Amino acid sequence: MTATKPQAPAAPQRDNAPAIPVGRILAMAVLVLGGIGMFAPFLWMFVTSLKSPENAYDLPPNWIPLEFRWDNYTQAVNGPLPLLTNMLNSSVIAIVTTLGLLITAPLAGYAFARLKFPGQNGLFVMLLASMMVPIQVTVIPLFLIMRNLGLINSPWSLILPYVTGAFGVFLMRQFFLTIPKELIEAAKIDGAGPWQTYRLVALPLVKNGLSSLGVITFLASWNAYFLPSIFLSSQGSATLPLALVLMRGPFSTGQVNIIMAATALAILPALIVYVIAQKWIIESLTQSGVKG
Repeated sequence: MTATKPQAPAAPQRDNAPAIPVGRILAMAVLVLGGIGMFAPFLWMFVTSLKSPENAYDLPPNWIPLEFRWDNYTQAVNGPLPLLTNMLNSSVIAIVTTLGLLITAPLAGYAFARLKFPGQNGLFVMLLASMMVPIQVTVIPLFLIMRNLGLINSPWSLILPYVTGAFGVFLMRQFFLTIPKELIEAAKIDGAGPWQTYRLVALPLVKNGLSSLGVITFLASWNAYFLPSIFLSSQGSATLPLALVLMRGPFSTGQVNIIMAATALAILPALIVYVIAQKWIIESLTQSGVKG
C-alpha cells in the first residue's frame, strides 16, 4: 500500500472588497462642508430677496419664503436710485478698463520677458514693489491728479489709472516666458522684427493668459468700491456697489429684501462671467508658474 500524502490545510479566502479610502472620504466631506458654507450666503440672499419686509429678519432664518415676492426686483429697479444707470456705469468702466489692460499689459510683459533694454532688471523690481503698495497710500496723489485734470465724478477717473497695472504686466510676462526661445529665434532668422514677432508668434500663444487676465480685470473693476466712493459723488454717476450702499439708507433703514434683490441683480453678471471662465483662470494661474 502506498502512503497517502497529507494535504495542506486550505488557505483562508481573502475578502476581495476594496479598502475604504478614509482619507478620500474625509477630503470629500471637508469639500462638501466648505461648498455648503460658501453657497449658504448666496442662498440666503436669494431667499431674502423674495420675502416680505417683516419676514426678512426671521431667526432662525426661514430658507423657504412663506410667499414669493417677485415684485421686490421691480421695486429695486424702479426705486429712488437709478439702478439700471448704475449698472451701465459699472459695465462701461469694467469693459473699457479690461480692454485697455489687454492692450498695454501684453506689450509690457513681452518687453520684460523677451527683449533686452537698459535698466530692465531695475524697472522690473520697481514693478514688483509697486504691487506691495496698498491703494490707500496712493489715493491722495491720484485724487489730486484727477482733480487737476477735471475728471472728478467722471468714469475716466476710474478708467485711466487702471488701463495698465503691475499685476497684468507680471502675469503676461510669466506667460511669455513659457514660450520656447527657439520659436523667437526662428522668427528672427526669418527676418521678423520685434513687433512682428510679438504680434504673429508670441501673442497667439498666450491667448489663455489674455482670457484669464480679462476675466480677472473685469471682475475686479465690477466689484470695486473704494475708489468709486472717493471719485464719484452723484447718484447718476455712481457704480453698482455704491448704489447698493446708498440703498441701505441712513443708519441702515432701507428694506433688506429690496437691497437683497438689487444685490442679486448686481452679482448675476459677475457670477455668469466667472462660471464660464473659471477653467481659463485656473489654467492660466497654473501655467504662469511654470517658468519665472
